[in-house]
Amino acid sequence: MSVTYFENQLEITPALANNSHCIALLNATTLNVGEFDLPHYLSPFELNVINRRKNPQAKQEYLATRLVLKYLVKSACSSYASLKLCDISSEFNPDNSKLELHIKNTTGVISCCISHSHGFVGAALNVASTQFGFDIEKISLKRPFEKLAKHFYDAAEVALITKQPCTAAKAATFFRLWTLKEALAKATSRPIAQLLSPNVFCELGNSQLSATSTVLTNDVNEQFDISVVAKKSTDWRCSIITINDLRSAITF
Repeated sequence: MSVTYFENQLEITPALANNSHCIALLNATTLNVGEFDLPHYLSPFELNVINRRKNPQAKQEYLATRLVLKYLVKSACSSYASLKLCDISSEFNPDNSKLELHIKNTTGVISCCISHSHGFVGAALNVASTQFGFDIEKISLKRPFEKLAKHFYDAAEVALITKQPCTAAKAATFFRLWTLKEALAKATSRPIAQLLSPNVFCELGNSQLSATSTVLTNDVNEQFDISVVAKKSTDWRCSIITINDLRSAITF
């Protein structure tokens, strides 16, 4: 197992980089859903989805990811700069197991990817529709990660976790493997259930995909593991944006 999978090689910048291969990260807990006139920001399809969600955090994360996606569209695609936000609709395509952005009155479809964990969200456009996926997961020392690993993971992965010198290192290893598996599942359009027990390093090699990862610490000292899987994962980077960044770009 290459140690490079456990090095923090994924670059994080404080502002959105001028790079189409960029994941925008946002602390969604700073967003108040009640302050938004949702029909102005969400398509009819998205409104139907968010209205079915009962959990306040689920609503918050859903709105946050959609706002970030639309922010990325307006920032990256000059032809869509004047487009109404409600005319951009995120919909899951069951044929290719991908989330796609549909632009009203056009045939344009933009492949995209989102992830969220405990109020922290990320979103990225995949304009070229290449094999790409990323995942975010909060590193929790309270979860029974050794038990989960022994139940779900490959034996070599379990050994890698259990040989770590302390609980924090074991948790970091478990969650790095988890985000790699989730990112690979998204990149290859496979159910995560198919990738829990196989060795993720072998699966990455078989798929001829590479990966980079990092750990991000938020303002309250919570840590989140982030992994990207793509043909050229080193092309990708992360940028942290704020509610004010969104407000200046998409006006709310």
